Amino acid sequence: MKANIKQIPRPELKSARRLSPLQLNTMRCDKRHSVLTPEQVEKLSAAVDQAELKMHLS
Repeated sequence: MKANIKQIPRPELKSARRLSPLQLNTMRCDKRHSVLTPEQVEKLSAAVDQAELKMHLS
């Protein structure tokens, strides 16, 4: 029996950016798989922007 593998197109993320390991470590992951809300995304984005600003100023 031959399996049909569904091809999923790669999304185009215009606002996505790569994070450094240090930036990823600042985000805590919970075992309960909490839902990521738009407010949480905005807060994380602001924290990353602030960290990048500090790196450029020093």
